Amino acid sequence: MTEKDKGIRKALRQQSVHRLPSNFTYRMMQQIEEQVRQKKQRMEHRLRFTLICTVMLGIGVLLWFYGKAMRDVLQQTALLLPDKNTIGLYLPIVGALILLFFFNRWLRKKYAHLLQ
Repeated sequence: MTEKDKGIRKALRQQSVHRLPSNFTYRMMQQIEEQVRQKKQRMEHRLRFTLICTVMLGIGVLLWFYGKAMRDVLQQTALLLPDKNTIGLYLPIVGALILLFFFNRWLRKKYAHLLQ
């Protein structure tokens, strides 16, 4: 054994016992990604909160300034609506149109390769 080898072994013995685990980099990257994800989530929550507050404030301002006019318009349009019997005649037609819309959409998805 050479002097160089003895010196290296001696230095290794004197080195502190604390060593990093083999997956230190992987765990550190996981922690960093988790922190980034949490920060992004907090920012999204703040944005949602700000958006909800802004919309509520806007609706409140509209009702404050135009509430009476809106109420008058709604009362006038209620007089223009047809009676209950007439609306009852149109409900099956509207239901059938909705069903046909979804059936048409399903057929187009299923046979899209034939249409091209």
